[in-house]
Amino acid sequence: MALLQGNKEISLSRLQGLNWLLLAIMTTAACVAGFTFIATGIFVGGLIANVSFSFLKKDLTKILAGPGRAAKGLFFIKYYARLTVLTLIIYYLVRYRSVHLGGLLIGLSTVALSIVLMAATAAKNIHSTAKEAA
Repeated sequence: MALLQGNKEISLSRLQGLNWLLLAIMTTAACVAGFTFIATGIFVGGLIANVSFSFLKKDLTKILAGPGRAAKGLFFIKYYARLTVLTLIIYYLVRYRSVHLGGLLIGLSTVALSIVLMAATAAKNIHSTAKEAA
């Protein structure tokens, strides 16, 4: 699934690749800086967010590809089941202090950061295209 923007394509696959790249960069930066406990939190949080995004991408692609009300109902059931599982995992990690809380939050935000970066890039491209046209 992709959105067309000029002659460039904004795809969920590119977004997913950027998610993993940002996770690798942030985890590596924390390790190099000597913050291994924080790096572990970043990695675990990013892993949770990226795996959840992968499942969501698969489900959205499936529901948008074909018709059917039953598919929409199944989508919401899967969505809330995934949300419940994620809540339990994060609760366990925070409750038992398995990872650094700040690192976990940074890792969980990789998908949101990727979306912001891709939107900013698209906005910049639209702005420069509009400037050239004027």
